[in-house]
Formats: sequence, structure tokens, C-alpha cells
Amino acid sequence: MSYPILLISSSAVHGYGYLECNKEAIRELTKGITTPVLFVPYAAAQSEWDSYTDKVRAFFRTLNIKVVGIHKVPRKKIFADHEVIFVGGGNTFRLLHTLQQQGLVQDIRDAVLAGKMKYMGSSAGTNLATRSICTTNDMPIVYPSGGFDALNLFTYQLNPHYLDPDPGTSHKGETRDQRLAEFHQENDTTVIGLREGAYININTDFATTKELYIGGINGAKIFMKGKAPYEAPMNEKFVLE
Repeated sequence: MSYPILLISSSAVHGYGYLECNKEAIRELTKGITTPVLFVPYAAAQSEWDSYTDKVRAFFRTLNIKVVGIHKVPRKKIFADHEVIFVGGGNTFRLLHTLQQQGLVQDIRDAVLAGKMKYMGSSAGTNLATRSICTTNDMPIVYPSGGFDALNLFTYQLNPHYLDPDPGTSHKGETRDQRLAEFHQENDTTVIGLREGAYININTDFATTKELYIGGINGAKIFMKGKAPYEAPMNEKFVLE
């Protein structure tokens, strides 16, 4: 089963090495490519871009795939010489702000929807693929100058690292379900809470078909305004109404 867009909840999952939990889905996404994966480290501090790229490079070396950081690539070669773009995790606000500053948001969207590049996101990179970054868990350490609108490849919202309420905890702060309910007090858009270890696959025509596939481990929960949350189907294609 091959899809051009892979959205991973988290690169770090208990009991697994970096990106190892979803390695087979990544292998499927990158099967047959002949060019280095283009890695976007902008969710991290600029001082960490090189070391972050090295970490990603070490993982993809196990798949015999090279990696190059987008910050090392001339602008004219970004969309000409790479078949897969991987946007890593970190702070979603910083990621979107940096891409806006560089004028890359629309260019990435256009390249993916035109079939010129496959897209892989993890955590912040998964948030970036959605309609907006409004359901990220991150703190707004910077304000994206162009607002919160994201790539809109996945035309709904995702909440990576989703945690189910724990009735046995003594912690009295808001649960993730309560925060998503607050989102729906102001917005109508459906949200999928993607637990750690889970991923979503979609095609470039998702805006029309609404068809997706949830794989990995732990699954996901679907939140729709005015309705009770429910468990998403797993390991099968389904249409998100």
C-alpha cells in the first residue's frame, strides 16, 4: 500500500529507537527513490540544525538512503533534486514561522500536491501538514508572521502525541479532550488525536476523497464538533466524514 503523504505522531516512542516504530511505513514511502531525502530541521533552534540533520541521517542510513538538510541546499535545487521531503519535530510555531520567512510554505504545498515530492512529517512536521497549527501542543515561542495557516495537505486538524484521559491520576489540569473541546467551541473542523506510535497515510487528493489509513501502534481518536469522540478505524482505509 503506497501513499505519498506520511504523517507520524512522534519520532520518539517508548521501547523504540529514533523513528524505528514506524520504520516500515517510512520504508514504503521512500521505496525506489534515487535522491537524498530533503530534511527540514526548522522546528529546532538554528544552532541545532546540523546536529538534528545528522540524527535523521543516521536513521535513514539503515535504509540505505542519504539525507541533506534544506538549509544546505540552494533554493533553485530544493524542489528539483529531491523526491521526498521530511519535516521533523520540535516547536511547531518556530517551524511555521521560519518557513514563512523563507517563502517556502506555498512552494512545499504545490510540490507535494503536484506529485513532485512525497511528504513525511513527524510531530511538528505532522502539524504543518494540516489545515492550521491550532491543535499543536507546543508553546507559541514565536508568532508566525503569516498566521497559523499551514500546508493544508490534510484538510482537517491533527493532534500528535494525543493522550487519553487518565481517570486514576491525581493531576487536575486540563485533559487533551478538554482542550480539543475548547477548540470546537471556536471552530468546526474535525480533529484526529494521534497517539504516539501511530501514523496517518493519505493521497494528494485527500481534500476530495477524505480517504485515509491509520497504521502503527496505539491508534487514534476522532473528535467532531457536537459529537462524542470515537475510536478511529485502524489498519484499513476509511473515509473521514
